[in-house]
Amino acid sequence: MLIKNSKSWVSYSLSESIASASLILLIAFLIRLALHQTIEPDAPFHCFIVACILIALFYGYKLALVSIFVSTLLGGYFFIKPYNTFGTPESTDWLQFLNFSSVTIFAVLVIEKLQRSLYSQKLLIKVLQSRYRIAILKENDSQYLIQKISKT
Repeated sequence: MLIKNSKSWVSYSLSESIASASLILLIAFLIRLALHQTIEPDAPFHCFIVACILIALFYGYKLALVSIFVSTLLGGYFFIKPYNTFGTPESTDWLQFLNFSSVTIFAVLVIEKLQRSLYSQKLLIKVLQSRYRIAILKENDSQYLIQKISKT
């Protein structure tokens, strides 16, 4: 069974999804900003990885991919030296960008695949339950007709 997109399994409207995804990203940014003095040069994207995975889990891969892009901009601007500028990135910065984007995109795609298979499984269960009910009704009808014929 082919499930074409996350519209099938996401139970939120587009405006609710965008607002919630923005809130999740804001919370991740604020947590990372609060921890900035403690973990200053390290882990610029760790909070954003969790945020992007949560967005993929609840709102689908499209918003998660947008949040990866926004997270890359926010993390690169605020948490990679020189801070609060878009200076020329060093080789270690490129490695952090590549690591963050590849790991997060892979996780988002795996989550999307799992969500689609879960939705497909739920649809198949509904179809099987419906077919079972129809089979029981047909059997009841045939039993009723057999009883009616045997009485006559």
